Amino acid sequence: MYPYKNLLVPLNLTTTDEAAIRFSSQISLTSKSENAYFIHVKRPSEIPQQILDEYPQLLVPSEEERKQKMQSQVEVGWFESPDTNVVFQIEAGTPLEVLLEHIVKKDIDLVVIGRKTEAKDTRRLPINLARKAPCSVLVVPENSKHTISNILVPIDFSEFALNALEQAVNLAFANNISTIQCVNVFQLPIGYYKTGKSQEEFQELMKKNAIKDYERFVKKIDLKGVEVNPIFLHHDKPAQAIQSVVENNKVDLLVLGTRGRNAGAGLLLGSVTEDIILNTRIPLMAVKKKGTGLSLLEVLLKHL
Repeated sequence: MYPYKNLLVPLNLTTTDEAAIRFSSQISLTSKSENAYFIHVKRPSEIPQQILDEYPQLLVPSEEERKQKMQSQVEVGWFESPDTNVVFQIEAGTPLEVLLEHIVKKDIDLVVIGRKTEAKDTRRLPINLARKAPCSVLVVPENSKHTISNILVPIDFSEFALNALEQAVNLAFANNISTIQCVNVFQLPIGYYKTGKSQEEFQELMKKNAIKDYERFVKKIDLKGVEVNPIFLHHDKPAQAIQSVVENNKVDLLVLGTRGRNAGAGLLLGSVTEDIILNTRIPLMAVKKKGTGLSLLEVLLKHL
């Protein structure tokens, strides 16, 4: 199992936390995590103190009340692991900034965060974490089941896809899953018709080339006895193609590589990955090699 020694699980004290808690519990058991940090970030009150003094009923739940709710939520969904130390923390500030700071300070290996299925405005934090965190991020839509049985890895034969496939293999091995699937979505080059070949002929040519690339690609990692079944699809919109594979094959976990390259003020997230995070209804792990972009993030945090 990939060594997820330190887990970070942000809680917003709503029903979106439930699936994330169960999923993080399963990961802590299979990877024998050392620490699981449950963190709730409270935003500073925008109500003037004079108004609060006059109308104390406007006060939000106290820190002690919040902590009790965190503990009760975890008590229901967390399967006790003798190897994992569970820590509860409440911090004030902007969620993204607070979480990034904790990821760096606590040497986090994996963030497990829940999100609402419908409300798009609640999906920005998972996307921003996947973009900027120097570690992998697991996004768990509410009501997701916590068990893993069918893993899908979109691949483009890059180093980032290789990292994703390796982590998917480790997850499958740890959960006694004998087979996983990967999908390569290819597009026809502009001007293919100038070769004199029809669309069908050039599509077959691209598929044969993708199969050869896959055979070289998969030899680069230790599959640990896990069988990988490749799927090759021609589609102009990769995100839609991946979603169709998810639906048609009853996939319950997507594992995607994120590019995480330095660019100005942050780290870039592939448009396909971002589209899927926004729209998928199953858990998605955005895989990033630990430490990617860490130096840039440390500089940014010093100026916050």
